[in-house]
Amino acid sequence: MHHTGLDTTLMSYSLLVHKSISLLGFVLLASVLFYLTYNTFKLKDEQYQTVEKKLINDRYTQRIRNDKVFPGGVAIIDRYLMDNIYTLEALYDQDKTAFEHYKNQVLDSMFHALRAANTMDSLFAQIKAEYQLNEDLQYLLSINAVQLVFKNLRIVSIYQAGESYPFVPDSLRTRYGVYIGGKLEKPRPQNQIAGITVSASTDYNYWMTFSLHADHSNRILHIIKLMMPTFLLALFAIGCVVSIYYFTFRNWLRQKKLAEMKSDFVNSITHEFNTPLSTIIVANKNMQNDKILADPDNIKPLTKIIERQSLRLQKLFEQVMDITTMDNSSLQKETHELNQLLHEIITDYNVKISVHHNIVIELQAGTHPLIVELNRFFFTTMLFNLFDNAIKYNHSEHKRIAVHVAVGDASISLQIADNGMGIPDNEIEHIFEKFYRFQKQGTQHISGLGLGLFYTYQCIKSHGWKLSVTSEEKIGSQFIIHIPYKH
Repeated sequence: MHHTGLDTTLMSYSLLVHKSISLLGFVLLASVLFYLTYNTFKLKDEQYQTVEKKLINDRYTQRIRNDKVFPGGVAIIDRYLMDNIYTLEALYDQDKTAFEHYKNQVLDSMFHALRAANTMDSLFAQIKAEYQLNEDLQYLLSINAVQLVFKNLRIVSIYQAGESYPFVPDSLRTRYGVYIGGKLEKPRPQNQIAGITVSASTDYNYWMTFSLHADHSNRILHIIKLMMPTFLLALFAIGCVVSIYYFTFRNWLRQKKLAEMKSDFVNSITHEFNTPLSTIIVANKNMQNDKILADPDNIKPLTKIIERQSLRLQKLFEQVMDITTMDNSSLQKETHELNQLLHEIITDYNVKISVHHNIVIELQAGTHPLIVELNRFFFTTMLFNLFDNAIKYNHSEHKRIAVHVAVGDASISLQIADNGMGIPDNEIEHIFEKFYRFQKQGTQHISGLGLGLFYTYQCIKSHGWKLSVTSEEKIGSQFIIHIPYKH
């Protein structure tokens, strides 16, 4: 019995739904992992170097308690700002253009002097040595804003981070202000150690904001290393979930396929058994008919029908029982001469198909005796199954089966080739499965239980032999049985 188009469509739809749900579940699972990983990274990034930052901040603020920017910086700043504050006020009130030009000169000179006299390199090295901090820790010292306090507490901004100044080249401009010292190239808000504003509420003074940033040169790598155990654990958990689902899904597919094959088997065996039984019942009823019994010549054809159908039932039972025997017991092997045995088997099979004049079985074997150990009954049935399939699945006008024996160094290759319809590549791996029936247009009418090739494979496996199959559609198939052989 073959699958209908509706059955195939429903099965494809069911598999599509399961695969879609699986893909959606995996995407959701991966999204949750990404979300948790990203938030963990952000949290680690925010909390990174908390202890180091506190140690550096405490020592830095302690060293500049009565200073600015770095130890010794206040003297430089006062020299440029306090010494020029009255001139700057006068220019601011009288000539804004002159004020801008002059204050830029003052700031440019002050920033150059601060960079030249920067003592933060030595201070930062001392802090790293004192607290045994990582050597790849770098810092950035910058001035963020400068404001002058004129008479009557009038505040005038002369520098603000983020604004463009002609005297500050791009190489000395950072997002936090003008560069004073350090080698940290890409500071971020999380890297800030200290942000300090110093001011005085008196006339003719100044307010200044400066900041210190510190970070490892490979900060992201450090954070990834810190969260790696958590990340690997999450990946392992997802891998376990995916693996469990995969094996469950694969087992479900196997069970589903087995259930379908068993259903096909039940339908097939019901059909196979019903046909001879119905024929026997009809023949038996005819034999009970008085008009038929009146003529003795009518009895013999009916008994022949009952005999043939009984033999057919016997054959069906034997095929099912043979599978059970193959599954549960070891073979009783005897020594046989292979060429002679093949000749006898083919001769017997030719008698079976003698009524068909369009079938030819050819044997190509050598004259050298080949002694092998095998179970004759199962070996014969195995070959008969291969011959039956070669004939059933063959629409050629002249059907041909070629049996060839080739002797190698360590094995004998028994090749059975036909000129049948061939087997698609995606079907070959399934043809030896129990209850499997090869379905193709033009094969729906072919009867069978789906046990013939399964029986063949079980026989080969029980003998300890190997089997390979090559096939080409519309050309034919070739089954090669590899039998171990010692010269």
